[in-house]
Amino acid sequence: MSAREKLSFVKKIYCIIGIFLLLGSTYLVIKLVMHIWHKVPEESAHEKKMTEEEKMFTKMMEGVEKKAEYDLGYKVIKEEKIEDHFHHIGNMPKHDKYNLCISCHGDVPHDKSKEIRAFLNMHSDFLACETCHIKIEKDSHKKYVWYSKENGKLKDIKGIKDYLSNANYKLMPLKYEKGNFNRYDSEQLREFVQKFKKILPDLGPSRKSRGLKMIHKSTSEKPVPCGDCHAKTLSESYLPLREVGYTKGRIAQILGNEVVGMVKKYEKFYIPKLFSPGQKEKSRDK
Repeated sequence: MSAREKLSFVKKIYCIIGIFLLLGSTYLVIKLVMHIWHKVPEESAHEKKMTEEEKMFTKMMEGVEKKAEYDLGYKVIKEEKIEDHFHHIGNMPKHDKYNLCISCHGDVPHDKSKEIRAFLNMHSDFLACETCHIKIEKDSHKKYVWYSKENGKLKDIKGIKDYLSNANYKLMPLKYEKGNFNRYDSEQLREFVQKFKKILPDLGPSRKSRGLKMIHKSTSEKPVPCGDCHAKTLSESYLPLREVGYTKGRIAQILGNEVVGMVKKYEKFYIPKLFSPGQKEKSRDK
């Protein structure tokens, strides 16, 4: 091998060694940067003296000074913001700014029955109060429309995008009058309700009762039962589901009345006694 060939061979060896050194140093630099980036801060001398309970309490109190507003539907509260807390996931329900009933009763009006009030209030997100509390007996007098929670504008059918996320529209009935369909929450009634609310503190029991009767004159004595809408077949359903724009798949889900059966069957909900210390568990045979 000539001197020239030897020199060329040595250069190739050095090049290969240099490449390996460059790759190795790059790897070490990356590891060092990642270690520094994700390095856990060392505990201070005070923290080292703390017990596990004290450390846990300190961790729990972090961020308490941060405040955030949460819309509960019927009121807005301001309390400490705790990151990733499962009760406050940032998916706030859309407040109904237009419904006349909501202006007095709030977005979550059902509170009497502890067993099913959550089930009923869930429906309040996409059904107007009038839909269940004004029962229309004749099918020919039934007409339902969707209204915007923001401005009250009406639409006959909702698009598929309107079903996603929080509902921005709610279903409500129209009143049949001499061949025409009109809104129950007329401008005249709205004006009366606003005036009534202002003078309510000064009214006596008799006048207050008369005013409430005028406001609720269209309200049925009993609301539409759950089973009337969640019926076995589409023809038996109280609401014209197809006409208001529900898809075939969604109609099938609504007509599946397992939840209604549960509500009817379990009129009494039994909670394990470990959640009620000191109370004797009632007999199921009563």
